[in-house]
Amino acid sequence: MIKQGVILASGLGSRLNSEGRNEPKPLMPVGGMALIERVITLMQSVGIEKVVVVVGYRGDQIREYIKKNNIQGVVFAENTEYNKKNGISLLRSKDCLDDAPFMLSMSDHIFSNDFFADFLEKAEPKLEKYDVILSVDRNIEGVFDLDDATKVVTEDGEITTIGKELPSYDAVDTGLFLCKPAVFPMLQEIYDTKGDVSISDVMGMEARERKFACAEMTGHLWQDVDTPSMKNEAEERLIDNYLDKKDSFCFFSNKIFAKSAKEAALRCLEKEHFDWNMLGTIVFIVSLLLTAVALFADLPQLSVVTLLLATFVFYLNKIRNNVRTVPLKNENFLFSWKFNFILAVLPVVLGVCGTLLVALPLVVVMFGVSLSPALLQRLELPQIPDSIASTWLSPSLFWLVYLGSLLIFPEWFVGFVPFVYFLFSPFSDTKRG
Repeated sequence: MIKQGVILASGLGSRLNSEGRNEPKPLMPVGGMALIERVITLMQSVGIEKVVVVVGYRGDQIREYIKKNNIQGVVFAENTEYNKKNGISLLRSKDCLDDAPFMLSMSDHIFSNDFFADFLEKAEPKLEKYDVILSVDRNIEGVFDLDDATKVVTEDGEITTIGKELPSYDAVDTGLFLCKPAVFPMLQEIYDTKGDVSISDVMGMEARERKFACAEMTGHLWQDVDTPSMKNEAEERLIDNYLDKKDSFCFFSNKIFAKSAKEAALRCLEKEHFDWNMLGTIVFIVSLLLTAVALFADLPQLSVVTLLLATFVFYLNKIRNNVRTVPLKNENFLFSWKFNFILAVLPVVLGVCGTLLVALPLVVVMFGVSLSPALLQRLELPQIPDSIASTWLSPSLFWLVYLGSLLIFPEWFVGFVPFVYFLFSPFSDTKRG
């Protein structure tokens, strides 16, 4: 099993700096996470225990970011020749590694959350025969910046040629490798001879010795990120990748909310250091005001608007957490979906039978379930499969049912609808996950 990895993060990032940014490219936030943090967490998600980050240009800022965010399992190597080719950065990682295979990634690429695990499954068995395995993509038309991509020619699962200026090729390098330490003597030899070395130089030598294989990752999301425009494209692809892989988003009510939540998420992510906690605070305050108006003005129908807001934010937060490699920590209960749900339906629930003798116990139980789901689990209610829960118990469908109930049924009946929904929703895979 692969236990060590290397991330190259020493480059100048000249295309990015030309647009006036004041931070190294690995710290560019994409989908709410710095590029370097994305790659580190993806490596760690597949069992890599030591991640060697090679820094150079503005390396102190990268070190400070890792320290400030308490990212564990990282050691640093220094490349003072960061104005030269990337092979020197890989060479500088050698002293931090033991004599075992390692994963190698660029720091300026984004990958889908399943990319590393699927790559390892395909690549690791090939280490018996090859020194290097490179992840490749044959969907050439889908590459966002093809001119800057490294191209490869493959034959029977082996890579025979690699380079950025190849006149013809059948796949593209996605930026993720599995390597044996055998690459280091080659790196050193070229560096000693020329005073510079690129990774492609060494991979060319491996290809000529038939020690260079490929692992096809066509269909998986990846993209390099060099400019703000590429950042925007990467974020949209991350969101689409999440939505497209969940069958539940084909369900009509989910699809409606997901589409609008996607547009809102893209607008939020345009502000690179957007404060999601501030969004939660605003939603809470607006929901509180709407609920107060609905109660004191005796306008229970206004709860439809409050619930619409809570449901929209639910889908927005799902997108936010799933474009990250590690979801954000659970927010304060006051800003959670469950609390906003209770707040939204409160005017109708309190109107049940026109008396607090019925309504108050309903509210108490709903709050009790929210604060301690274990209370309901003791009842041993049946687990509801995700395929059912994500459609027929989805917040989006419930909002439509709730709206229809207010238009059709008497208020005392409608007051029980959210209570019943609330009892069952914690026992679905989706809600509990």
